[in-house]
Amino acid sequence: MDNMKEMRNKVQDGKYDLTLEVAESAYFNTYDDVDTKSGEDLVRNYLRSNSDDACFNDIKINYNKNRHTVRVTAELNYSGNEHKDYSNRGRLM
Repeated sequence: MDNMKEMRNKVQDGKYDLTLEVAESAYFNTYDDVDTKSGEDLVRNYLRSNSDDACFNDIKINYNKNRHTVRVTAELNYSGNEHKDYSNRGRLM
């Protein structure tokens, strides 16, 4: 998705809060529903496309019809700095 804004907030060493904000048109060209499964897929694909091997959890998704955006938040964890193989990720960890 080309129309995406990323914001990260460092919580502590190795832990960040990630927020991805996507224009509704771009989001709904890819996904049918605003649900946790779609949010998980969006975060996973975003991290993969940026060669980012963070572990993620606590996915939350919100559709703001007034702003015409979909916002997905997740917690990222880099503790141990171990490389993750995304081909083995079948679901939210």
